[in-house]
This record gives sequence, C-alpha cells and structure tokens, in this order.
Amino acid sequence: MGRHKMKSGICRLCGKKTMLSFEHVPPKTTFNSSTKYSSVAFEDFIKVENPIADPPKGKIKQGGIGYNSFCERCNNFLGAEYVPAYKKWVIGGFEILLDKEYHLHYYTIKQVEPLKILKQIISMFLAINDEWYLDAYPELSAFVSDKESKILPDKFKVFSYLTRAEEIRYMHHVVKGNLKTGTPINCSEIAYPPYGYVLTIDSQQEIDKLNNITSFKNYDKPMDLNFKMFQLSIYMPFPLDYRTKSEIEIGIENNIKFRNKTSS
Repeated sequence: MGRHKMKSGICRLCGKKTMLSFEHVPPKTTFNSSTKYSSVAFEDFIKVENPIADPPKGKIKQGGIGYNSFCERCNNFLGAEYVPAYKKWVIGGFEILLDKEYHLHYYTIKQVEPLKILKQIISMFLAINDEWYLDAYPELSAFVSDKESKILPDKFKVFSYLTRAEEIRYMHHVVKGNLKTGTPINCSEIAYPPYGYVLTIDSQQEIDKLNNITSFKNYDKPMDLNFKMFQLSIYMPFPLDYRTKSEIEIGIENNIKFRNKTSS
C-alpha cells in the first residue's frame, strides 16, 4: 500500500493554511484502502480515436484514491462523525449491485443516517476540487463542518445513482451543456462503486435517472430508506455520461464514418 505524504496548502474545510493530510475519496474504510488505478490526463483520453478499443495508458498509482485536501484535525473530524454512517450506506449499495450495465433497483437500507451521509458526500466534493471552491461556495464547508447544521442553500443539489464504475470518475467542477434544454449545468461528479454522485450548483434541473438526495439534509435520525435507483454505466471521463458500452461503440463508429466522409 502506498504511503502518502502531507503537503502544505489550504484546508478545504476549515480554510487554514497548514499541512494537509491525504483524504481518501471515498473513505479508506469503504473499500478504498489499496485501490490500484490508472491516472490518465483528460487531454490524452480525447486524443485517442477509439478509447474503448484502444484505451490510453496512464500512470499506475496505488494505495487508495485521494487528495491532500484537509488538515489532520478536519480529516479526523470527518472520520469520526460521518464515515461510519457512510460506510453502512456503501455496504447496502454493494449488497444489491449487479454485474449489469443498466438496471432499476428497488431496495431498502435499514437504519441509516441521511444527514451524515450527505455531509460525507459533500466533503468528498470539497476534497476533489481546488482551493477556489472553498472561497466560491463557503456554504458547503459550513454545512459539513457543523455536524448539527441542516442549512444547505437550495442552489445546491446532490444526486446519486448505483454504478460498478467500469471506469472511475472524478470530475472537478465543470460547466456541462445540455442539448435538450439549452441550459448549462454547473456540476462536479464522483463515481466509485457502488455509487455515483453529482453536485449541481445554481441549477433548477433534475437529472434523468438520477435520485435527488438533497433532502437527506432534513433527516438527522436513523431511519429506513426505501429506494428506486438506477444502476448506470461509467466508461468515459465525461460528466453525466451514462451510455452503455454498445452505445459508445456505435457513437465512435458513426464519428469515424463522418470524419472519413468529410475528409474524402
């Protein structure tokens, strides 16, 4: 398992300039302690004509996926206050995850703590985004750092879905165009089995096939959660892209045909 060094920077939770410890995203105890993965630059990925048949090779890393984003004090706070509740949520998701690209699940997770789960999810978005995110959206860190707070402004929405994450997805804040509505979506996305999450900002739109779990902020007591949730595929490093492998292959084939036709 890799050994992660501390680095100097701004803590994404308390805002102090100090030494930052390595924050596993998702938490280390949720099956991310020794994850081996390939880090591929987005630019390298889009240069490949057919990334499904010929995926770009990246630098192999191990020791769990994470970021030097929080000071040791804040890291310990998250681990003590939210990670145990989040772990139960993750185990429940793994119990129903199927070896399929697309499926609609109906399930119940017994006695989970929605508010703590949501706070942990938002802390993960704080972890993967850069320092400017803390200054731009202080409401997020305020919500997470106060374990009693239920105050999360309506401009923030959090969505979830089930996924095997055929390719893990860690997408920093981007502006995603929506061809159907013509309205762009400011979002950030994390996909690591068994769940994917999307955080949107200043958007009134719901996202097709994703569960809006923002209401978790209202429930601070253990409860049974009944869900109807889609299991979606992750093959490409593009936000909100849940196409199956065959759908992507058809799209790639059509693009190649179009380029050959226009260049001849």
